[in-house]
This record gives sequence, structure tokens and C-alpha cells, in this order.
Amino acid sequence: MKSRRVCCLIIAAMLMLSAISCSSQSNVNSNSENNSDVNESSMSESLSEEISETTESFDPGLPEKDFGGETFTILTKSVASYGEWGETSIYTEELSGDVLNDAVYNRNAAVEDQFNIKIAQYESSNPSADVTASVMAGDGAYDVVMPPLDAVGGMISNGHLLDLKEIEYINLEKPWWDQRSVEDLSIANKLYMVSGDISTLNNDATWCTMINLEVLNNYGLESPYELVRQNQWTYPKFYELCQNVSQDLDGDSEYTYNDLIANLTQNENATAMLIGAGIHLVDKDSNDIPVYNLPSNERAYSVLETISQIMNDKVCTINYHVGCPEFHLTTTKMFEENRGLFWITNLQMVIRLREMETDFGIAPVPKFDESQENYSNVVWFVGSYTCVPKTTNDLERTGIILEAMAAKSREILRPAYYEVALSYKYLRDTDSIEMLDLVIGNRTYELAQAFGWGISGAVDSIVLNGKEPASSLEKISKLTEIQINSTLEKINAN
Repeated sequence: MKSRRVCCLIIAAMLMLSAISCSSQSNVNSNSENNSDVNESSMSESLSEEISETTESFDPGLPEKDFGGETFTILTKSVASYGEWGETSIYTEELSGDVLNDAVYNRNAAVEDQFNIKIAQYESSNPSADVTASVMAGDGAYDVVMPPLDAVGGMISNGHLLDLKEIEYINLEKPWWDQRSVEDLSIANKLYMVSGDISTLNNDATWCTMINLEVLNNYGLESPYELVRQNQWTYPKFYELCQNVSQDLDGDSEYTYNDLIANLTQNENATAMLIGAGIHLVDKDSNDIPVYNLPSNERAYSVLETISQIMNDKVCTINYHVGCPEFHLTTTKMFEENRGLFWITNLQMVIRLREMETDFGIAPVPKFDESQENYSNVVWFVGSYTCVPKTTNDLERTGIILEAMAAKSREILRPAYYEVALSYKYLRDTDSIEMLDLVIGNRTYELAQAFGWGISGAVDSIVLNGKEPASSLEKISKLTEIQINSTLEKINAN
């Protein structure tokens, strides 16, 4: 959580932008957008300076090194193959005036100048195949690789990645590495992948609750913001707010994508909402060994039954995987046209809805009940995770440059994404900025999504098909335990 001084700066900056853009009630034209970008850029730099002066040190304490102009290559997911989930926060060729682009450029330039090195990006359409080929050839083609989480498990099992805890100069206790990812993604006290400020893609992949404020106000509903503050933002309250909102606009006696639907949803929410209730797909014992405990977790049964009730309500809910011809594009249109009240989905939707005229906001994924201590917003596996291949050319250099990039990202890139791209440009109200702290500050990661142990499939079946939780979870116990043990054997053999 930021200091009160920084929060005041955020609000002041928002008011400045409002004064710039409110000369007309219509959408800003291209010239005013360009002016807005300039002002946002300057405010980002100013805010970054204020943060560095008032809150924390960005000095990673690295030794002075001159790497003689060598190239430091990072493998990332290509935008051409992964679309919105391609990596854009690792490398850019030049300044463009775009706030995030320029933050990436300035971060890299600072690290390159400090260590006399050249940062390069290899955009991969298949990170698993490219890393495997490089390791098998022993060519040291990549110093760092940043695959999605569901591709990391195979790399770990095949012995292609190094334990980040053993790499000199990488300090995993520093704030530029997400401490929750360090805790959640370790296995047998080893850490092969980590999330942090070096990439903004895991911010995009973090689950939240989108709120159409016009629909909310039209129905005179309670404010989710106040419910969060009063510890009453729970699944039962969420479902209660959805009642009597949906409207059969086309008069066909059915509730479809042509109508107003209270709850826009998607298949992924079967798992995301279970995790939102503070329940991991797999737990870990005192030795950091994964343990499949869901079959004995009676609270999980209640959570799954509640989620199933919400997601299968044919009046309150529409699932874009089931009832929409263009999937998320349909529910996006519904939300933009004020035909959706809530949408539990990823934060990237905030950016995709930047042209939306109606005000919208965000809140955390609801808790299951008021006894739940913290919110739990899952980071979906489509993000970007920092890993080091075993064939990296110079391990000392890799540790130094990776730590330097992460620290400089905390100083430059994070404010650009967090404070400008979201808080100033896309989110429309100061309450959402407060909520953003709760979303990002209560993230959680799922080790099971890295290794494909099949648990999400069972959860999906229970929720989407209304199956009985206890027997369904027990049914996969033996296979899940076999898969977990097989993973551990492979890790120990490497």
C-alpha cells in the first residue's frame, strides 16, 4: 500500500487529466489524446521520482561490471502468436510517446548504460520447443526465458531450468519480485519461475471484478466499494445484487447475449472463483511438497456448490463460452453497451475497455464469506514468468542483469503501468484506485496450473455441469497423486 502522500499525488494527477479532457462531453479527439499521453508521461516521471524519494530504495546493491557490449537475450511470447497475451514489456526499439513503451525503453537503456550490455528479445511462437531445442543443443541462445505458466512445468520436469534461489545476485526477498509468487510457485524448496515487476503481463492476467457503474446506479444497488470496506463483499452478496437486474430486452422470453444480464462470466471462473475463496487447487506441506487435499476439504464443497449456483443461473448469468457467438467479444460488447452489471475476469479487460463511454470500476474477486481473512485474486497462467535456462552462457552476468532489470522495473515500469495506464487513463473513479491496491496486493498463483495435474478440469466439471463435489474430487485423487509424485521424481532426478 502506498503512502498517503503518493495517494494524494495520484488524485491530483487525475484531476489534472480531468481538467485537460473535460472541455467537451464527447470522446477526446486524436489531438487531445496525444496531449494526454504527453501529460501522462511527464506525470509518470514526476510520480516515479516522488515514490523513489518517499517509500523505498530501488538500489539492488549490485557490483560494478562492464560486460563489453555483450548481448543479453530474453525469450518471450510473440505478440503475433499470443495476441493480447504476447509480451510487450521486455523490449522496444525506440521511444514513441506511449507511456508504457517509453518506460520499457528507459528501463533497458538505464541497465545497458550501467553494465555496458545490449538487451535483445527473441519472440517465440512456441517457448517450450525453443527452450528444449536450445538446451539440447547446448547453444546458450537465451539468457532468460519468459514463458506462460502452463509451459513452465514441462521445462522444469525436463530439467531445462535452474533454481532461481541458487543464482547469485538474484535477491528474491526484494519487492520487485512478487513475494506471493515466491511462496506459491516454489516446489520442494526450489523456485524455477517467479513473477515480478520486470513484466506487466501478470498484472493483466490478475482476476478482478469489473463493475458497470451506470447499471449499478440505475438499479440503486449497494456500492461494492463500501461492501469491500465493510468486509461484506462475498459470493452471497454478489449473487444477491445480481437478482432482479437481468432484463429480456428483445422480448423472446429468454435471457441471452441480446439482453441485459447481471453477471457476465466464463468457464475459467469455475477455478478462479474457487481460488477467490482462498482455496488452492493443491496445498503444500511443511517440506514444500504439493499435497492434493481438496477431497477432504468440506469448505471447498460449499464453495463449489455456491459457484455452480451462480454460474448456472440462466437468468442472472451468461457464460460467453456457452451462450455467445464471439465469446469474450460478445460480453465485452454487452458490458460496453450497459447490458452487463458485473464481470469477474482479468485486469486486461480494463485496458481493452479504454474506449468505453460509460464509467466502470473494479473490485477484488469476492470472498466466499466474511470469515475469509483476505481476498484472493488468481493470476491466470497466460501471464509471463521469469525463468533461467540451464544453458545460459554466463550465470553471474545473468544474475546481475536480471536483478538490475527487475529493480529498475520497480522504479520505472511499475509506476507507468500501475499509476498511469490504469489509475489515470483507464479507471474512472478514485474508489477503483483503492480497489486496485487490493486486487494487486492480494494476488495468488496456482502451482497446479504449471504442471497440468488435471484438477482444474475436475473443478470445471463440478461447477459447469452441477456435479456433486466430494465424489468428483475424490475420483481423480489417485491419478493426481501419481502425477504429483512423477513430477517430484523428475525434479529430484535433474
